[in-house]
This record gives sequence, structure tokens and C-alpha cells, in this order.
Amino acid sequence: MLDLHRMSVGSSRLTSASAIVVAACLSVSAQRPGLQTAAPPAVASGSIVGADISSVQAAEDRGVKYSDGGVQKDILAILKDHGFNYIRLRVFNDPTRPTPRDRPYSPQGYCDLPHTIAMAKRVKAMGMGLMIDFHYSDSWADPGKQFTPSAWADLPFDELVTRMRDWTADSIAQLRDAGARPDMVQIGNEITPGLMIDRGGSSKNWDQLGRLIKAGAVAVKTVDPTIRVMLHIDKCGDNAATRRWVDAALGQGVSFDVLGQSCYTRWQGPAAGWKANFDDLASRYPALSFAVAEVGFEARETMEVMRSLPDGRGVGTFVWEPTSNLNGQSLFDSSGAVIPEKMAVYDELTKSR
Repeated sequence: MLDLHRMSVGSSRLTSASAIVVAACLSVSAQRPGLQTAAPPAVASGSIVGADISSVQAAEDRGVKYSDGGVQKDILAILKDHGFNYIRLRVFNDPTRPTPRDRPYSPQGYCDLPHTIAMAKRVKAMGMGLMIDFHYSDSWADPGKQFTPSAWADLPFDELVTRMRDWTADSIAQLRDAGARPDMVQIGNEITPGLMIDRGGSSKNWDQLGRLIKAGAVAVKTVDPTIRVMLHIDKCGDNAATRRWVDAALGQGVSFDVLGQSCYTRWQGPAAGWKANFDDLASRYPALSFAVAEVGFEARETMEVMRSLPDGRGVGTFVWEPTSNLNGQSLFDSSGAVIPEKMAVYDELTKSR
């Protein structure tokens, strides 16, 4: 198993040539504030119908068997049968370690890089798109907590930026070399308040936050410039807050392809506000595409919003953990069987994709 604690500039698998390219990319970004990567090719609006199934690997190891209509199948095959074409997988640096707010996510190491590579290979073998969600923490990162991975906790800030860049590049390279190249990569998870805030990557200090985000984004593009970079925040129903955040990121020269939002009625209000926000953003930022990076039971509303954006720039939606029901989103019951009436919504929505 990969020892994430021992990754450093010297031990990274990046070649010297790759490191030079990374440095060059950082230099270009610094010289051209607001630079964005070329807009990705247009796709059919709302074409991504995705699911974050990061917990499934652990469930399968506990003995859960997934089935559809009484027939046992790989969960990926079931989802694909019902129109899903993309999978999102989260990655923690060392999920066996606690954070100041959480116990260890997984003593067995689920959602670390090696476990994620194994699951990602299954996704690719099924012919589905893959999004990797780097939390840059040992456990859950969200608007309430963004803690630096324990292995990086004592690094001076300049070294923290370098470590984040090299670890990200190495992780993407390992996925690629295993036959599980990501199609899209998130630099952080719900990073509205910042990234590794306990080390100064706060949205109250965009000089430092911008350096961290750029390090991750440049690392992805260095390994493979065709991989889309997503930044993910949680202001789906708040246009003013979203604009402030995006303007600050662009002002720091952060380059990214897709702005992802979490869209839950419970936290982001009614769907009418989501549409108004995305409509304004699409007009205001013509070089960006948009996605719903997380949604619960509101699949119909979010797909309609994505499909209504111009030029295929609403790329699609990702239901969060459809084997769970924390937000009314469960598509499977506790035994792993498809819930027909819940899955029927996706059957209907994907017919017209």
C-alpha cells in the first residue's frame, strides 16, 4: 500500500521534465492574472448523469450485494442500465488518521488513493466517465471544516504549496498509469470558505488560497491537459456569494474549466434560485462550464437547470451517495436492491439526454 506520509518533493514520481513543466505553468499563470484554460468542447447540455458512490467499496466488502429486479449485478452495471454515465469518487490523503473534528474516516483506508484506484479501474472498465474529488484532508472537507492532511501539517506554507502540487500530479499519474485516467478532477470539496484553512488557505486570504488552488489545477493539467478541472463550492442558491468567490479566484489567476455547486433544498433553498444563479453565471463567465457536483432527491430540477444553459455549458449532475438516504436520494434499499419508483425518475430523465 502506498505510504502517503512519505511523499515529498524528493520521493514524488514526477520526472524532472514534468517538474520543469509544472514550474513553467505556474510561472505563466502568475504572469497572466485571470487566465483560464481553453473552454472545453461543447457537449449536449446536461449530458452527465453521475453518481458519487465512494462508500460502495466498503459496503461490498461488508457483504452488501446490489441487485435490480431480483437479479444481482455490479452496481456500476445497474447504474449504467438506468442511464448513468459518470462516477465521482472522493479521495482522502490518509483516512486512517483523525482530524480535529472527525474520528478516522476508515481504519481500513477506504477512500485513500490505492482504494480509489481499484474502484476507478472498475469505472473505466464499465465505460463510464470518472471524476476524482480530492478533499486535501484526512477526512471530510466541507464548508464547516477544511483541515490540512496530517502529513503536511507542519510544512511551511511554500512547501505546503509544493507538496500539494506534487501529490496531486503523482496521484493523477498513478490513476492514469493504472488505466483509470480521470475525465474530471475536483481541486477540493466545497471550498467556499477555503482549502486547508488551518494553514492559511482561507477565502479571507485569497493570496494564499489562490496559490493552493493553482497548485492543484496546474498539477492536473501537467499530467494531462485534456482533464477538466472543477472547483466546487456550496452556494447554488446565492448568486452574489458565488460571484464574489469566482471573481476572487479569477483575480488570483486561477485556471479552471467547470464550476461545480452543491444543490440541496435543505441547505441551498428552492430550485428556482439555483436556476437564476446558474443563468446569471453562464452569461457572466462565458469561458466556464457548470455542473451540479452534489444533489440529493432533486435530480429532476437540477437536470432541467443544466440542460437549459447555453452551448452545452451545463455539463450535468451528480447524485451524492445513492445507496444512502441522508437527503432523500436513496436509489437502493438497505439490502442493496434498486428501489423501482426512485430509479424510475432517472429512467425518465435520461431518455431525452
